[in-house]
Amino acid sequence: MFRVLLLISCAATVLTACSSNDKKDPLLEEAAQYHNEATQIQKMVEPQIEQIDSLKTRLANQPQPAAKATIVRLDSLKKAFEDWEANRVEVPGMPHEHHHEHGKHEHHHHTDATLKDLPADQMRDLQREARDQIRQIQQRTEASLKPVESLGQ
Repeated sequence: MFRVLLLISCAATVLTACSSNDKKDPLLEEAAQYHNEATQIQKMVEPQIEQIDSLKTRLANQPQPAAKATIVRLDSLKKAFEDWEANRVEVPGMPHEHHHEHGKHEHHHHTDATLKDLPADQMRDLQREARDQIRQIQQRTEASLKPVESLGQ
């Protein structure tokens, strides 16, 4: 009789644990959506960031005073992107993929840190902020590269 009760108790515990894992927190799902959006933006921005060093070399040979200001702006963009990448945080329990094209981008430091104890609403807010930051980097990059691209290639 004791064995039967123990077996039933163990089975109930396993079923409860499995069923609670099947339900995903909607806030974490929203966080994962923001994370995935940020990853898509990152995929579009990364090739542009990887061109910065060669663009800076071309600008260094330009006689215009604006070239130096553009070099500073490009350095700032590259640093902002690398900092953003280094501070990425994964959403606990959510699948994720990160594929990076590594050309001349030598300072790529991507950590897959997970803040497992962060409440779901804070994780969602963190992921939304990360997405907004990479959008800003994307906009700044596009605005900064347009004048540089107009230089003779």
